[in-house]
Amino acid sequence: MHAATPVLFDFTPAQVVKPVGQRIALEISAFGLAKGHCKTHQLESKQDMRNALDHMRDKIARYAVSTDQINRRQLVLFPRLRDVRFSDGELILQESPHPHLRMFRDADDTKGIDLKQRHASYGKIVGDCLQDLYPDSSAPPDDLIHVTCSGYLAPSPVERMVARKEWFDTTVTHSYHMGCYGAFPAIKMAHGFLASSAMSNPSAAPRERVDIVHTELLSGHHNIEDSGIENIITMSLFADGFIKYSLASGEYARQHGVHGLRVLAFHEHLLPDSADDMTWVPAAHQFQMTLSVMVPVVIKRHVRRFVADLLRRAGLDFERDKPTLMFAIHPGGPKIVEHIQGELGLTDDQVAISKKVFRENGNMSSATIPHILKGILEEKAIKAGTRVVSLGFGPGLTVTGLVLEKT
Repeated sequence: MHAATPVLFDFTPAQVVKPVGQRIALEISAFGLAKGHCKTHQLESKQDMRNALDHMRDKIARYAVSTDQINRRQLVLFPRLRDVRFSDGELILQESPHPHLRMFRDADDTKGIDLKQRHASYGKIVGDCLQDLYPDSSAPPDDLIHVTCSGYLAPSPVERMVARKEWFDTTVTHSYHMGCYGAFPAIKMAHGFLASSAMSNPSAAPRERVDIVHTELLSGHHNIEDSGIENIITMSLFADGFIKYSLASGEYARQHGVHGLRVLAFHEHLLPDSADDMTWVPAAHQFQMTLSVMVPVVIKRHVRRFVADLLRRAGLDFERDKPTLMFAIHPGGPKIVEHIQGELGLTDDQVAISKKVFRENGNMSSATIPHILKGILEEKAIKAGTRVVSLGFGPGLTVTGLVLEKT
């Protein structure tokens, strides 16, 4: 059975810009909110700006995800260090030709640039990123699934790339707007593509490799007008993430000596009475998120039963096999992994890579779980044959999972 099971491998991230330290990111965010506040209320004096900045710094100190929880984040549409300076303890944005700074100042609307302009930036940034992920020497996959919740264009940057490369036999499929759990349905789709290709056309060569590419540009949706607690949390939590990887047939993996993560089981639930606890809705200037304080409570209430059911689908028993398992848990917020760790009775080692990826990257939405799986593959202390339970959560509320085996 295992020889025919598809394998995930070749996790390749891309870094578009140097990550920003969380301390400077929070200071710049405070400046942006203060600037937006003054413009909204037509406050023009330097003292008004100082008062607004002190107020926003205080709110961020109380409610933002702290430097103890996140060390740095990749934020592409965000002022770079070359664009800022400190004077008498205050941060000052310097003159810069970079159009993304209009999200922080000098836009006609206090909310910053509109959604059309943000998506135009998304298309350019992702197009350039795809050139790095797929250099000219790249072999075309049979299928390519594009995952994102942060930028929608038709044709998409992925379609433009495939057309430009003249990969006429590569089919592009879009898996959009599922947020933080987006990797799971994409992997399930890729699994289905491989399984169905031989049945749909027995006389044709079977499809052997499906690529999945995540392009999350969450910095394109910063809201510089809203200084509410919920917005402060989200703008200090989310980060940009870009990564590609492949799912190949078991035969392809055997022939090419591929080592990765064998897919053993899928499972997914929509949880009751939680539809409004997490939302992601397009607005005039950016996608706006709702993130209720009930999210970790709802997840904690259902996660043990969900994991037990997921493991049964792979022929495993939760209590019996738990000590041998590794966990790849999407860190939706600073405490999500800890809540699940406590509820399931897991050791620190079993969730260490999930916590490490969050600390070093923040929440990259759908791109986060692939980064965690990459860390598990590269960790030599995790031996071949180890089963990995991967969990993700998103709007719905949706809880979804995979059981994998390191090869």
